Amino acid sequence: MSKQINYQFPNFGPFLFKTNLPEDLILFLLKHAHKTKDSFNSNLAGHIDNQFKYSDEIKKWFYSNIGPYFNVYRKAHCEYHGIENLPIELEGAHLWVNFMQAGEYNPPHTHFGDYSFVIYLDVPKEIEEEANEFQGSDVKPGGIKFIFTQEARPKWASTEHRFFPKTGEMFIFPALLQHHVAPFKSNVTRISVSGNLMIKNRSELPDNYF
Repeated sequence: MSKQINYQFPNFGPFLFKTNLPEDLILFLLKHAHKTKDSFNSNLAGHIDNQFKYSDEIKKWFYSNIGPYFNVYRKAHCEYHGIENLPIELEGAHLWVNFMQAGEYNPPHTHFGDYSFVIYLDVPKEIEEEANEFQGSDVKPGGIKFIFTQEARPKWASTEHRFFPKTGEMFIFPALLQHHVAPFKSNVTRISVSGNLMIKNRSELPDNYF
């Protein structure tokens, strides 16, 4: 008679979170995206011509309304790592919009701050059709790939995750998690929003908490 074997396993690596935002929030960001004029290109890694900062007023509105999503992320993040969910105060440091066109891309990069996110406001169907026809082995056209440490061969460990994003989706992740966005060929514009957050009360937390 076989003996039952009990086991445990740790969650290993960064915590990556994917969710969907309500349509009214997406439409609000999309409406004000077309009003942005302040270029943010010099602060970003992207090979994208049109990247603009939202106004301080819109940034304030956004971070005051998006809080519940970061609370859920934070709770799940602590559960994933098995750490105490100590109270933290988050402050939105940046908020910008990317108007990505054919041939443009984001090389592997990290972000400023403690937590980062990307929200997809408009993913044209032409890019999805292009991605469905793609026959390569890497991330699909217009896809996003999150990379943690080096690739493993043979693939005995998951060191990367690839996604083809859809309109309304949001990813939240540690700011230092490396990621990149593949180019697409379709003659359309994809619109996404990104931002960074910082922990304001870091000095009040235990030194060994981070």
